Amino acid sequence: MPTPPSVADELKSLRIERSEPRRALPSWAPAAIGVLAAALLLFAAWKLLAPRLFVPEVETTAVALVSPAQAQQLLVATGYVVPQRQANISPRIGGRVSKLFVEDGTVVKKGQLIAVLEDQDYRAQVLQAEAEVRSAEARENRAEVDLRDAQRAFDREKVVQEKGVSTPAAFDQVTARLEGAKAGLSAARSETAAARARVEVAKVNLENCYVRAPFDGRITQKLTDIGEIVFGAMSAGTGGRGGIASLADFSTLQVEADVSESQVAKLKIGTPAEIVLDAFPDRRYRGKVAEVRPRVDRAKATVTVKVGFVDDPTDVLPDMGAKVTFLAKELDESAAKAQPISAVQADAVVERGENKVVWVVDAQEQLRSVPVVTGAPMGGLVALRDGPPPGTKVVRRPDGDLRAGMKVKERQ
Repeated sequence: MPTPPSVADELKSLRIERSEPRRALPSWAPAAIGVLAAALLLFAAWKLLAPRLFVPEVETTAVALVSPAQAQQLLVATGYVVPQRQANISPRIGGRVSKLFVEDGTVVKKGQLIAVLEDQDYRAQVLQAEAEVRSAEARENRAEVDLRDAQRAFDREKVVQEKGVSTPAAFDQVTARLEGAKAGLSAARSETAAARARVEVAKVNLENCYVRAPFDGRITQKLTDIGEIVFGAMSAGTGGRGGIASLADFSTLQVEADVSESQVAKLKIGTPAEIVLDAFPDRRYRGKVAEVRPRVDRAKATVTVKVGFVDDPTDVLPDMGAKVTFLAKELDESAAKAQPISAVQADAVVERGENKVVWVVDAQEQLRSVPVVTGAPMGGLVALRDGPPPGTKVVRRPDGDLRAGMKVKERQ
């Protein structure tokens, strides 16, 4: 018979099992968790480093001072101030500079002495030539005496021949002597004329040592100094310095601007213009088209237009950069004297809520938003009644991704 269970075995069979069997995770769960964690880390790194690694490029413009007259503009061109009469003054002969009477900026008159070359040799040549003239004149006087003596002998012999008391040979002899005397006098006179011509040549060479201004103007650059050797027009290409100074007539200053050949048909002689120099952005000069050069630069597809100053070009210097605004009509006195106002490209102004703003690029190439109050449109510009000062760099056509403090890079 089987043994009956003991009390201990029956108690074990009555014990309740407290721990439930664990439920295992799916096999793909760890990989999904790793991908999600990596994505979160990458997103955080992108938000942190992207503004530093990927700097957006923006197109910029500057707030400019614009005259109200530019509302009448036909087109705008840039160029440089060029004197229409200028010269590099050089002596006709070479030599060492002994005296110099000008400096940069000296105002000179036509014929004014600018420099003197060493002239001792040329003075000696003048003295020598004058001595040769005196010698030639003495020979000419001697030839005149010989001619008079030969003429008297011929006259006496002619009387004797008429009386028949002389021979033909004697008459031939005095005739030959007379002809020789005449030839000698002619030769002496020619020698005298040649000697006098040599004096004039020597004087011209001496005068060439004195360098004078060919016209009224101002010295723009001194090209040599005392003691230096200059080579004149007669010895060009031999090396060394080729001039004394550069001279320009400031009364002939004009702006030579390059105008696109597609726009040049809008201009003609006398078209009014406004000139603003880079050196004096707060000054405006009235001008008129003086010449449209009949030649096209094929490489740039431009035509050079010369614009003369109507107003006195005070303080204007050659080679200054200039902006020329060609106008549809001439400015009246009030418009000409009107003060320029700040203006900016119209596409740089954007609306932000109820306000208008521009995005300013500071010296650290970071953005900041500046509110503006706009005025009347002026061509492609818009006037600023309130806003950043002239010269401030702002973003053109800003998009919605820009924000304050963002670092940007100017598009070339």
